[in-house]
Amino acid sequence: MVRPYTFGLPNVSHSIAPKNQRFGTRMSAPMRLLDLARCCAPQLLPSRSGLAHSEVAGPSRFAAQIAACPLRFVLGDDLTQASAELAFADGARLVGCLDLLRMPAPHLWIEWNDEVHKRVIHETRSAAEFDSAAIGRKVGILLRASADGLTAVGRTFWADAAGDAPAEVTLSPLETHFDLRGEFADSKDNQDILSGGFIDATHGGNAATASLLDFVRFRFEASWAGYYWEAAADADFKRRLINESIDAIAWDAPLVLAFLLLLSAKDATRLAPVSRAAINRKRLANGRAPLLDHVEVNASLDAVSSAESTGDGSARQSPRLHHVRGHLVRRENRVFWRVPHLRGSGLRGTVRSRTVCLSFSRKTDHEARV
Repeated sequence: MVRPYTFGLPNVSHSIAPKNQRFGTRMSAPMRLLDLARCCAPQLLPSRSGLAHSEVAGPSRFAAQIAACPLRFVLGDDLTQASAELAFADGARLVGCLDLLRMPAPHLWIEWNDEVHKRVIHETRSAAEFDSAAIGRKVGILLRASADGLTAVGRTFWADAAGDAPAEVTLSPLETHFDLRGEFADSKDNQDILSGGFIDATHGGNAATASLLDFVRFRFEASWAGYYWEAAADADFKRRLINESIDAIAWDAPLVLAFLLLLSAKDATRLAPVSRAAINRKRLANGRAPLLDHVEVNASLDAVSSAESTGDGSARQSPRLHHVRGHLVRRENRVFWRVPHLRGSGLRGTVRSRTVCLSFSRKTDHEARV
């Protein structure tokens, strides 16, 4: 299946690298991805000659960081959907609030259901086809932020699982760099992509999403860049490498930004801490690795408040009773979620239509460039 990301190179037909095709370590499902990702063995890949092996950055290299991470978020499907719709169908609203956004901690983990994410991308026409390989896939990103919260580097993990089948954890060879100051847009980077150069992605049919991607760049992690260097002498291989690597994770950055905005918005989310203390006592007694505590995050976007009176002492008549959809509101340096509510007087009749919160549709095209 041909995907809409290209890199400004002629006659390049490619597929997004399926998030189940690379190397990993098999674990038993079901478990949270954050638990799977920290239990993998070191990642060794054969050299091009096949006579030796090279160690590259795999999930095991980040096991200690995931375990020590003070914030580990697992998104509910409702919040994943709302975040994806905000990112891909209402990007202008998100772009308008990025100056208020800060990473909430120096280290954090965010995990979501990729099927929900990819369905929104298809339904908003950001992709011509639904990525059926996303069914059963869990995706997570480990973020390391600067002290001021304005920049961060993320590493993306994923695992494909169905039922009781083994889950293979994969770490993308790319780093995702966020700069909420927007300074990427004015920077010039002439380095080769396998020598520390950045890759930027853009959205050719949607100015708002393109603006979001101005805050993001991608770069091959050093060990992976070194591993690919020899094979990248082949120009066709290098094009495929860039296309498949970036396409596997480029959709995730706007979702992350949208989630962080909803997390910071008043009344937009519900947080439920999950303690693994009880189950871990049993697991440790049986010689099994403990599971990690985390915070499950759901959306508060559909909770409807009681009818809102419009009686303000003026001569203006109140409207018929109707539903007002939920929406983000920015007031100076604050963002909050205005919950869906009923407004007006039932004595004047009722408007029975209901608007689905954060549901949009825009036909767009994607492209990316080096």
